[in-house]
Formats: sequence, C-alpha cells, structure tokens
Amino acid sequence: MDNGPRTGFFSCSSSIAEPLFIDQNSVLHSKDYRKLPEWVCYDSCERKTTKGGSTIMVMKNVTPVDPEWLGTLADGSNLLSMGAPLDTPLPAYNKEKDAVMCSVATKFGDQGWLIPPRQCVMYDAVNSPGSNGSAFLSDDSFRFFARFLLEGRVLDELKELPSLLNDDPAIISRRKPVQKVALLVSSLASAGIDSGAALRKHWAEKDSKFLFKIMKSWAKKDGVSDVKTLWIQAVQSNVKRWREES
Repeated sequence: MDNGPRTGFFSCSSSIAEPLFIDQNSVLHSKDYRKLPEWVCYDSCERKTTKGGSTIMVMKNVTPVDPEWLGTLADGSNLLSMGAPLDTPLPAYNKEKDAVMCSVATKFGDQGWLIPPRQCVMYDAVNSPGSNGSAFLSDDSFRFFARFLLEGRVLDELKELPSLLNDDPAIISRRKPVQKVALLVSSLASAGIDSGAALRKHWAEKDSKFLFKIMKSWAKKDGVSDVKTLWIQAVQSNVKRWREES
C-alpha cells in the first residue's frame, strides 16, 4: 500500500478503536472519500504494513451496506437499541400486521450510531423503558386505533362509516377534551384493544355490544339508523370470522 492520503472507517464495535481501511486492490477503494460507501460490512481484518513502515487494519471481503437495511438485518441482536417513539411521521395502521405502528429512534452498534428509524408496534414502543421523553402517552396506541377504526381502516365493513359521522375521527388523536373521544379511548384501553383481532375476540367472547352505545354519539342526526345498521353488520361479520378462525 502507498503512503498517500487514506480515508478510514470506524467500527460499530467499541472493541476496535483504530480506523479500518479498504484494501487498495478492492473495487470499492478510492482516495476520494466522496466515492466511498458510507457504510460497509466485512468478514475479517488483517494488519498490513505500509511502505512508510506504519501498520493499518485492512478489512477483507468488504460489501457496501444501505443503512436502511441495518434495522432489519440486526433485528433481535444486541447491535440495535430502540429509543423514544417519534411524533413524525404520524403513527399508522398496518393492515398486514394488524397493529398501530410508529417510528422509533434507532441506534446501531456499541457506538450508538443513529440509523433510519424503525417501525414498531406502538403499544410496545410507548410502554418501553426507552420511551422517556416521547411526546406520546401510554394510552396513545388505543387512541390512534380508535381513530383508524372510525376512519374505516381497520375493518372493511366500516369503510363507509366516516361519511356518517358528525366529526372527523382525526380529532381523536389531537387529544381534544371531548367526552365522546374520552369514552371511546378509555373503553378500548380498559379492554386492552388496539388491533382488529383483539376487537373481534372481545365481540365474540365477551360483549357483542361493545362500543355500540358510544357510537351513537358519533353519528349524524340523520345517520343514526345507518350507523346502527353498519355497526351491527360489522360485528356479526367479525364474530363469524373469529369463530371460523379459532
């Protein structure tokens, strides 16, 4: 290796304190730092002596890594540490996972490098030890679930519900001091329901009229009958689905 300028990489492990370098014979090697990948992985290191007599640590079998991959690749390992839930982007309902998801500050490696936020189940995120300093409250997974339920995002049978309501369900997540919002959120939180599956199970095994009375306060005056019909059909359909799947 020559004595020219070098651009090194830092290891995510605190056990390796010195810079690591890409071998000059690698296709990834460049003296111009702007042409080097920001993140790389390697399978081993070896110490090499430069022409000037100094030694450096050189990575072998180097591969560039997109930081977007790191959260998935390191999932379940000690390399990842999850911090507080982030208020942007807003939480969203993931139909495939049947869960309210939110973005969480994510750090990688012993050095605690920030990487792109991971999406996590909101209930777990807001009730984790790392949630200190978050803008969210411990019941916010139920609050956002209530919003998404009334927006017709959770149950297909309720897709037409928003047009029959006297308020935009978005007011639920704004924490406005509205009685019907408080009743809806507290009912879901008390029952521990923040997923479609949990709601179906509650209807099927405990109370098929759960939330029915509360929904009357959300209906337009000329739409009470339609809301009632839509809600009953949704309950019946989802109770049937629960029993078929159980």
